[in-house]
Amino acid sequence: MEAIVFNVISWIGLAICIGAFFIKDVFWLRLATLIGCALMLAYYLFIAIPQGVISNLLVLLINAYYIGQFSLQRRKARRLMTAASDVELTSSDAPLSEPACETAPAKPLSVPAVSAT
Repeated sequence: MEAIVFNVISWIGLAICIGAFFIKDVFWLRLATLIGCALMLAYYLFIAIPQGVISNLLVLLINAYYIGQFSLQRRKARRLMTAASDVELTSSDAPLSEPACETAPAKPLSVPAVSAT
């Protein structure tokens, strides 16, 4: 019975890994591959195949690293967005005043004629 459970786990992991090829979003692709490789790793540990264990463990670690990097970048972006919205809120509270200097109207650009010789 135990072998059947691990067989099913391996087929599910394989289906997820193959299905990841159809995912266009990099985050979800990596997450699907990570889950699929984790399931395959469990299977290869059960049947004691070192090549399967090592290869799935490496792919799992690589995807975990990049998911972690994506998560850090996302947190930094959220902090920047929060900081930017705080700045906008405080600057909108200030009274509006006239600009210190007047700007001259823009001149139209003149393009020199090119002669074909």
